[in-house]
Amino acid sequence: MQNKINLSPYRKEVYRNLPRLLSLFDTDQTSLSLGMGDRFFWAWGLIDFNNAAFQGAVNGLTCLWKNNLWPYEFDSERFVKRLDSIFLGARNSTAKDGSLNQAFPREGSYALTAFVAFDMLCAISNADDLIEDTVQDLWLDTVEPMIQYLIRNDETHGVISNHLAGAVAALVRWDKITGDYRAIQKAEELLSRILEKQSTEGWFLEYEGADPGYQSLCTMYLSDVHQNRTDWNLEDNLKKSIRFLWHFAHPDGSFGGVYGSRNTRFYNPVGVLALSDLIPEAGALASFMAKSVDLNQVINLSSVDETNLTPFFNAYCHASVMDEQYRSSSEILLPFQRWEKQRIHFPEAGIIIDKGEDHYTIVNTHKGGVVSHFAKKGESKFDDGVVFRNKYGALASTQSYNTRNQFVLSEDKVTIESPIIEMPKKSPTPFQFLILRILGLTFFRSYHLRELVKQFLVRLLITRKRNWSFTNKRNIYFGPEIKVNDESNTPKAFKKINGIKRFVSIHMASQGYWQIQDEN
Repeated sequence: MQNKINLSPYRKEVYRNLPRLLSLFDTDQTSLSLGMGDRFFWAWGLIDFNNAAFQGAVNGLTCLWKNNLWPYEFDSERFVKRLDSIFLGARNSTAKDGSLNQAFPREGSYALTAFVAFDMLCAISNADDLIEDTVQDLWLDTVEPMIQYLIRNDETHGVISNHLAGAVAALVRWDKITGDYRAIQKAEELLSRILEKQSTEGWFLEYEGADPGYQSLCTMYLSDVHQNRTDWNLEDNLKKSIRFLWHFAHPDGSFGGVYGSRNTRFYNPVGVLALSDLIPEAGALASFMAKSVDLNQVINLSSVDETNLTPFFNAYCHASVMDEQYRSSSEILLPFQRWEKQRIHFPEAGIIIDKGEDHYTIVNTHKGGVVSHFAKKGESKFDDGVVFRNKYGALASTQSYNTRNQFVLSEDKVTIESPIIEMPKKSPTPFQFLILRILGLTFFRSYHLRELVKQFLVRLLITRKRNWSFTNKRNIYFGPEIKVNDESNTPKAFKKINGIKRFVSIHMASQGYWQIQDEN
């Protein structure tokens, strides 16, 4: 099965990282953790549960095999044994209620359970010609408790569209294989929730607003749903999504940023590629971003840590196939490539795009006027807000998401007045971990109490708004040489911290990955 390495940027990244991924899994046939992928659990012994996110790698692995892209000499029987061990690791990581854990024991993660169930169902379809019926039945038996968990329960700590879309995609694939009408009923319920929250501007809700990075992931799951259930008529929703997303590919090759509700800069190529024949804007975006991946100008597979390695690996495996099959050759230009002067305003997202012959500027008024300014000539500039410290050492900023920020937009500038909101800049302590483990042994046995704790944690780390006693007025003067001026009546007990341009105000695990522009 040896294959010549293709120059596809996605395939190069897959082959570069395949040894890293395969090294994650316990292959000791005598081990109780055989097939588990969390080395911190089975190898290092530093945590007390297996992070089941790694088990979803069967999706990408089977995609490579099915499409004759497996790069090593390997017989099919041995390959199936590897897959079977990963399914075994998933079975041994599944709680009695059918859920999987990623952050702590008895977490009951709805999103992770959905994502892994989806990946395993994709693997079962990919390996249809590779495995016997008895093996397929065993693998389906592994997934069934996860599906039942998705049907019985819900995600209650926020509207996170990519999570719900992953659940819809898993439930649709389960119904396609088993004909389980309850799965379709739940899928329709969750899909309705996603679409009800989709903005008329095209974006899907991620906690408090629009986040291009996570929207690319949401679009991947919904495109899979569309392929399997064309009768649900998702085409218009997907077109709106793409026509919002393509504004956030930047002249330097990057994608997304702090102006998103979740601060992410990653790009998932699968949904965009899948829609390239249907939506011209998707073809243009796919073509441009493939080059960015190749040049490390956007977060890629090599940039992410192990916790996000599996979903990126799966996406890049599928993109390795789709990049040649579906990417449009359309010559349509991305918004930033048309350098004529134009103002684009997405008021519901709080995003203003100002572009001209020599610049492409993105501002979010809901986030205090964070600025991403890309210059055709000269240096790009980023200003993520103003940071203050009080006498107790706590930090606050203008960056927290707030739809109530007042702004005035004119031809040459925008003025934004925003409150100063405390930032949850804390690291977990041993005592807090002890409390979490005690809860895992006691109260987290109750689904409802566990969900209440999750709601509390989201509010503490993401959505809480603890206002300080003053505001900031930011004047942003548009143009090739953008100017930003801040005015605040800072009380004596507070101090403005100068010199900070790049920062984030909330906890978000998938932010802060490296890309080549960070070295400039």
